[in-house]
Amino acid sequence: MAVSLPRPVSAIRLDGGRLAIDFANTIHDRFAVDVEDYIATPERYMQWARRSGAIAADETIDLSDLGGGGERLMADVRSLRDATYRLLSACIDEVPLPKGPLLVANQWLLGARQSQALDENGLLRLHADPVDFHLPLKRIALDLVDVLAGARAGIFKLKRCANRRSCGWIFADTSKNGRRRWCAMQTCGTASKTEARRNKR
Repeated sequence: MAVSLPRPVSAIRLDGGRLAIDFANTIHDRFAVDVEDYIATPERYMQWARRSGAIAADETIDLSDLGGGGERLMADVRSLRDATYRLLSACIDEVPLPKGPLLVANQWLLGARQSQALDENGLLRLHADPVDFHLPLKRIALDLVDVLAGARAGIFKLKRCANRRSCGWIFADTSKNGRRRWCAMQTCGTASKTEARRNKR
């Protein structure tokens, strides 16, 4: 039996429009029977973090110092990802933010705030420790705050991909007319339109 290899991190789409949304979207076809976790290992998590901007180009985090902490790190990644998805979903559904995910997000937000300091230009920066494997998660927590605030202020509208059968991805609709329906036209948009034409025939 052939075993399919996971897609390269370089091929993972970043269609959410914000770091926190792209992080929530690191599960491919969330509602499908078989899902693909894009960042299932510490190595892929770090590669994705660099590609998405959660680790800056001039920052270095050395996984060789992780030791036996890989399993714990990935549990933290999954916990914040689930909390992020549920909070964004609640915002889309216009219901109160759930307490459990709020607790998780606030814990990461507290850690992120403790790592922030003013630089010589008077800008608030997150201290990048080369052995802080949670640095990307702290940046994601900070971005999540901005995403929820932006949606609440009407700067953009949070939406789910119209492919409700399997996709489950979230995106920030910044289009002029606010009519974006798909996470990406090249993927779910094309597939859904093809299926609609087939059903019509």
